[in-house]
Amino acid sequence: MSFSGQVKTELCKKNIHKACCVRAACYGFGCFARYLDEKGLVLQTERALVAQTAAKLFRRLGIRGEIIQKQHAERTIYEFAVKQPDEVSMLLLNFGLTGREEVLRLDPSIFVCESCFFHFLSAAFLSCGTAANPEREYSVEFASPRHALVEDLADQLRQRGFEPSLTERRSARLLYFKASEQVEDVLTAMGATSASLEIMERKVYKELRNKANRIANCENANIDKIVAASGSALRAVQILREHQSFETLPEELKQVARLREEYPEYSLAELGQLLDPPLSRAGVCHRIKKLTNLAEEILKRSKEEEV
Repeated sequence: MSFSGQVKTELCKKNIHKACCVRAACYGFGCFARYLDEKGLVLQTERALVAQTAAKLFRRLGIRGEIIQKQHAERTIYEFAVKQPDEVSMLLLNFGLTGREEVLRLDPSIFVCESCFFHFLSAAFLSCGTAANPEREYSVEFASPRHALVEDLADQLRQRGFEPSLTERRSARLLYFKASEQVEDVLTAMGATSASLEIMERKVYKELRNKANRIANCENANIDKIVAASGSALRAVQILREHQSFETLPEELKQVARLREEYPEYSLAELGQLLDPPLSRAGVCHRIKKLTNLAEEILKRSKEEEV
């Protein structure tokens, strides 16, 4: 099942206790159904559970409809429809509509208590919403050809502290959230708390994985630096030995040179801890620099003598 399907399944399973919230949820189904007018209501969905949830809530409102299963190409469509004249009249009366509205607008008076709006939002998502797989991206979208209705929904969300974005997609008006925190908040507000927690868990996993990768990359870079520095020091010691200059070195330089030969994989700080007394990284670096400078001088003299 897709992540969007998980969200819708979770929303369908939640309980609505108050009569005003049942009415608000039915209003959400109606506003974002395929059509809602004087002929009645038709809600189309690819999920049987969504159609069944809509039918159950409308029955609690005293309105009965029917669920029809249709086959479209390779897809099965479930259609919840209210078409009987007396049922349609009751439906329109409940929502304060005539069915002949040229433009359907959201009526805030439907939201009697604070929970009403979020049950409305949940039903709207079941009707026209999608949620992206959080492994790829964070996104919750509501799409409807009723542009004014989507604008009204955006206003209601802003009044409650949300920050939806709006755009056009083909002939539909699209309301969406992309920031992970906003996606988590809107899912929680609708009642999809498990889906919201899954996003949080996946986000934490991604952050830990990225941190581990950064640490590994940093460690690899440090290893490369150690190898390069070690190779340079070992070449210097080799030159000093080949030109019989090693034994004439001060004892502190010979100690560092021998340790570098014995422990080529060690960092300068680790080499410093092997000295007696221990020496700081800067101190070891200073001594190795002296070794490399002496080796460079020897090579320079050799070249001059050859000329």
